[in-house]
Amino acid sequence: MPKGGIFMSIGLLKPGRWLVCSFLVSFFFFSGYSFAPTFAAESTEKKDSSDTKDSFNLILPYKDVTVGQGQDVTMDTEVVNRTKNPVRVGLSIEGVPSGWEVNFHSRYPSYPVRSVMVQGEKSTTVEFKAKVPEKTKPGSYEIRVAAKDEAGTTSQAEKISFQVTSKKVETGGLKLTSQYPVLGTPTGQTLKFTVDLKNETNKPLTASLVAQAPTGWVVRFKPQFGDTQVSSIALKENATETLSVEIDSPARADAGEFPVTVRARAGAFEASTNLKVTLKGTTDLKIGTSIGTLNTSVTAGKKTPVPFLVGNAGTAAIRNLSFLTKKPEKWTIEFKPDKIDALNPGDVRELSMEILAPARAIAGDYLISLSTNSPDASKTVEFRVTVSTPTFWGWIGALIVAAVVIGLAVVFVRLGRR
Repeated sequence: MPKGGIFMSIGLLKPGRWLVCSFLVSFFFFSGYSFAPTFAAESTEKKDSSDTKDSFNLILPYKDVTVGQGQDVTMDTEVVNRTKNPVRVGLSIEGVPSGWEVNFHSRYPSYPVRSVMVQGEKSTTVEFKAKVPEKTKPGSYEIRVAAKDEAGTTSQAEKISFQVTSKKVETGGLKLTSQYPVLGTPTGQTLKFTVDLKNETNKPLTASLVAQAPTGWVVRFKPQFGDTQVSSIALKENATETLSVEIDSPARADAGEFPVTVRARAGAFEASTNLKVTLKGTTDLKIGTSIGTLNTSVTAGKKTPVPFLVGNAGTAAIRNLSFLTKKPEKWTIEFKPDKIDALNPGDVRELSMEILAPARAIAGDYLISLSTNSPDASKTVEFRVTVSTPTFWGWIGALIVAAVVIGLAVVFVRLGRR
């Protein structure tokens, strides 16, 4: 190659060849320049498509919380399934300060949970609850929340910082109160409480309403002046709405005291109040016999014991139970025992009613009215008593009847002769 390299050689080319060489150099130069970004883009695109997709997301709304000594912190924690298949996600809490109570809870009813099953492309919300002891020293504390799917392909963790102060922290939000939180009623009856729900924020809220009651109980929410059952209520800013809470207890519920918790929730705000239902129980006095019929037979002039049963099919005890009778004249009736101090729910007692019909009672059927006397229950039943006479008196009665018949016959004969 001549001195001066390729540039000198190009310079020696004729004008026609110079144009061809210039075209070829420009073509390869610009072609190489345009290919490079294309290959780079393809390489980047392949890299993005190979990224591993998490099976779920753990979402905590607050990472830095200020709380007072003895106060509770509750926040919704959402687990979002990013796949089309159900995913079981285990939940754990680490670094809990000594004496603190920290758990994940289901929403309604509330109980501790350690994992959640989330359906495909759906989300499940649980509550993160932390109870700060009254004697916790003011300062900063940190708790780590972790989640991991059952397959072990995805794990996530979040840290929550707590700034504990010696003063109570005003949380605002919702406030739920009842002026009369304890009411009583017989079992099986409807009890009505009145609660006030206050919006303590500067914006309108819509609060959902739920209740936690014993199994078999029914709780309904209604406006104070209305009969429409509601499950949520709209609240204006800094406004209070009064609600009626109707509670039905089962007809066979035991007597006693039963708690009912009412909750209102609007986004991150939640309020609750505890109501107490005092069931007095009901009595259901039963009187009968072992054979199922209320009739018996006695012999005139002879004391006859007649067994009968007394039971309490209610839910409250029957106290000081005694007995009264309405009977034919000159009859005597005694009870053994003559009094029952207490007949508890489900109890059945056997007693004896000793009946003495007069010796000269006429044979036939009689009714005896049996009544109970108690401050808790009353009952009246009628016994049919069939009286028979002794054989001796039966003959005497037959002779008397025969004598009467003969006397009447003689009278008719004599009158006929006249």
